[in-house]
Amino acid sequence: MNKPPTARTWDEADDTHIDVRGLPAPQPMVQILTLLQRLPRSAVVIVHHERDPVWLYPELAQIGWLAEVVPGDEGEVRLRLTATDDAP
Repeated sequence: MNKPPTARTWDEADDTHIDVRGLPAPQPMVQILTLLQRLPRSAVVIVHHERDPVWLYPELAQIGWLAEVVPGDEGEVRLRLTATDDAP
């Protein structure tokens, strides 16, 4: 059985980056949510995605995280994820 592809992650300045471009659904959402579970709520996560992850936003809200679209490379949707004050 083949292992599903994984996202590339790295730290840059004070942010943790995750690149989920090219991953088949639902892997981008699964890997983003898994990363958020491992990080402290003070973390800032930058997501590099190839499309607007509309199904991710309600999941983030449910666990107390907010997504903000920030400038990225052409053809990329880049999100900045931060924890909200009203975490469950």
